[in-house]
Amino acid sequence: MTILSALTQLYERIKETGEAPKPGFSAEKISFELLIDKKGKPLALSSLQNLSGKKPAPRIMSVPEAVKRSSGIKPNLFWDKTAYVLGVIATDTDTETSSIVAGQGKRTLDEHAAFLSAHCKLLSGAKDEGLLALLAFLQNWQPAQFDALGFPVEALDENIVFRLDGDKGADGTFRFLHDRPAVLPLLQATEPEETALCLATGQEGPIARLHPSIKGVMGAQRLGAALVSFNREPYESLGKSQGQNAPVSEYVAFAYGAALNALLAKGSTRNMRVGDTTMVFWAQAKTSQIANVTEMLMGQALSPPSEQDESNKLRASVQCIAEGRYAQAPEFDPDTKVFMLGLAPNAARLSVRFWYQGSLGEFAEHIARFWQNLALEPSGFKGAPAAWALLYETALQRKAENIPPLLGGQLMRAVLAGKPLPRTLMAAVIARIRADGDVNGRRVAICKAVVNRTTQEEIPVSLDHESTNSAYRLGRLFALLEKAQSAALPRLNATIKDRYFAAASATPARVFPLLIRNVNHHLASLKKGVSGGMGHWLEKEIGEVWLGLEADLPRSLLLEDQGRFCAGYYHQRWTKTEKPATLSEKEVEDA
Repeated sequence: MTILSALTQLYERIKETGEAPKPGFSAEKISFELLIDKKGKPLALSSLQNLSGKKPAPRIMSVPEAVKRSSGIKPNLFWDKTAYVLGVIATDTDTETSSIVAGQGKRTLDEHAAFLSAHCKLLSGAKDEGLLALLAFLQNWQPAQFDALGFPVEALDENIVFRLDGDKGADGTFRFLHDRPAVLPLLQATEPEETALCLATGQEGPIARLHPSIKGVMGAQRLGAALVSFNREPYESLGKSQGQNAPVSEYVAFAYGAALNALLAKGSTRNMRVGDTTMVFWAQAKTSQIANVTEMLMGQALSPPSEQDESNKLRASVQCIAEGRYAQAPEFDPDTKVFMLGLAPNAARLSVRFWYQGSLGEFAEHIARFWQNLALEPSGFKGAPAAWALLYETALQRKAENIPPLLGGQLMRAVLAGKPLPRTLMAAVIARIRADGDVNGRRVAICKAVVNRTTQEEIPVSLDHESTNSAYRLGRLFALLEKAQSAALPRLNATIKDRYFAAASATPARVFPLLIRNVNHHLASLKKGVSGGMGHWLEKEIGEVWLGLEADLPRSLLLEDQGRFCAGYYHQRWTKTEKPATLSEKEVEDA
């Protein structure tokens, strides 16, 4: 199923629940309503804003579909800004009080004239009392009346809708003018257009010349960006222009745009940010019990302790689904279809970073494998690792804006499809380790996951004394050399890790001979002092690791081997091991 087809099917479902506007309408920010009587006389201009937050916020309302305008004058129907509806804008002309007052700009009168002309043409044959009242209001309104009627200056430059005094819908509640039954036929009364075969549905129908603007994608234009767009000759062919190059019916264009905007709307729980990518997701389920699909993907790595129990239950449920033990996870239907779409800004358009569609069972299997690949002892995560959280380990100062471009999309494609993780992910992690020297469990887990998905020789979950891999053993050796230096010289401000880790993990043959010569002095010093037991234990451990290496150390290590080096260092450095009984309590603690 294509992206547009899946989004169109989603629209068919969510429009029944009121989550998406009906055809010919769009969800817009409305702040005020203008109440008029049946003769078109303005009665009041009242606020519709949401007052639950720190400051008033517009209400998201389904209104006749917004027109696309950048610099031209194009009025919306039955709603618009005060410049179009009332012919006034906010101006700071009261110099004495520096307050905002109603005024006019260079083209405010032209905008209001366009709004009046469009509605006079549209309503010329109207017989509905609400439409006649609106027509009478527009024909008699003068911009100077805004101040004369005492309308609030807070309404200036905000979007306004109309309401007929006393007008109620079938449910007995007040309704707006654009919700009257007589309005919909006017919006659908368009001139016949040339039809063609729709690429999304395979049915004949009028083709959309311009596709809707998608709002809410992080980094894209505030007014929205197009998912499908042709506006230059290099993108066109065979003499076709704009939407004719990829024929999609007007209904499908509206439907997929409405569905995407609903998923991306502020407050929606079905979108999230992954690096430079904004991801939307939905499920085609018979019940609403699959609402926490996001948590399956994200995990609860950053959740507070109070939520860990829920995280563990979720992880157990996903594991049951992945292993085919659905009876233990009855709240999830393994045949539920899951869809995930990653979008990123690209000038005035949107780029598709990834597109995933599959069953919940397949999805759970891929997520369970992802978690298994990141398993490490000691663990660097508090709970189920979050896919997006891995990206912060690649960024300078762990800030989202410093995450390498494209990496988020590459990671999500690999995780969702169960494919090898991108080598660029490990390369970015290795680069950060070299830069800041932080070899933490999260970074090592990333290296382990990348290596284990791309090579046959896997990195173990915990410390492996029997591993013969030279890179892994060199990492262990480096950790022991650092421990010996720290024990012999406890007051050092910087250890060999701070000075030599990057070089040792890339070109071991050049660094380790120097480190081995130095460690002999450290061990001799330890064995002569009060920490003699520690010195003998470290000498034995270093000798054991060294005997497993070839005489000629590698001149350089490939990227995967550098990941193994980090894993060996981390395991040896942080794994708690039993020490000989000859060591004192302090030496055991230091070891």
